[in-house]
Amino acid sequence: MYLGIDIGGTFIKYALIDEENKVIKKWKKETKLKETKDEFYDYLCEGLDKYEYEAIGISAPGVIDSNSNILSKAAENVQIMYGTNVNLEVSKRLKKKVATINDAKAAGYCEFLLGNGKGTRSSVYFIIGTGIGGCVCDSQGVIQGVNGMAGEFSGIALSKDKDKPQFWASVASIPALVRIYNEKANENLKYGTEVCKKYLNNEETAIKAMEEWVDNICLCFYNIILFINPEVICLGGGISEEDWFIDLVKERFTNMENPFLEICTTKIKRCLYGNDANLLGAVLYLRRENN
Repeated sequence: MYLGIDIGGTFIKYALIDEENKVIKKWKKETKLKETKDEFYDYLCEGLDKYEYEAIGISAPGVIDSNSNILSKAAENVQIMYGTNVNLEVSKRLKKKVATINDAKAAGYCEFLLGNGKGTRSSVYFIIGTGIGGCVCDSQGVIQGVNGMAGEFSGIALSKDKDKPQFWASVASIPALVRIYNEKANENLKYGTEVCKKYLNNEETAIKAMEEWVDNICLCFYNIILFINPEVICLGGGISEEDWFIDLVKERFTNMENPFLEICTTKIKRCLYGNDANLLGAVLYLRRENN
């Protein structure tokens, strides 16, 4: 039995996972803002010594190097992790072996081994949320890069304008969808689900906003294809569980008229494992590291 931990900006999710990759027990708690890293890791590990498990696989946000050092800041509630060594902090509290991987890479690794990237020689995982999580795999698994930055799609630059810099996260994340709609409708919506509801109710402004946003996602895919030319791009994040969204992305991508797309064979799919992908991917990574 293994313990999987998925550290997010809103919730910390936990799961006990067996040798057959079956989730035996799953629970979560709110991610609370802590003043010190010791308070944060104490809270993370609180109560975990009462369970039976062999080792711990952790999925965490931000750039993480091969030694589990957190090299970049993420959401406010987890920024205290910046500059810490996750394996060291957790292992000294729980006395277990620990392996830590970036959250999007955990999801991608799960899909690569078990999901819609299984059996491919090249695959990309595009996780849509408050930013854009990314993971690139070859036939051997996750490509980390020298410092663990490979696949950090959120930070890919579209503009160097110092007053209003544009990145992939600026145009293709859920907050980007909300911004596009608000600018068109002169409203002040806060959540992507609100825009989706209006879109599904055939509101004209929502339809225009959704199509512009999906076109931005497709442009990201086009750039990925030119650089990597993967066999498959898998979409993740909550919205990827909606059939209408996957269908719309495929339709808008098929109708793009950019160079080379007429010979492109890259398939677009959703991630198969949804909300469990990070937890499963972290444990799969742990087992690989322990072998």
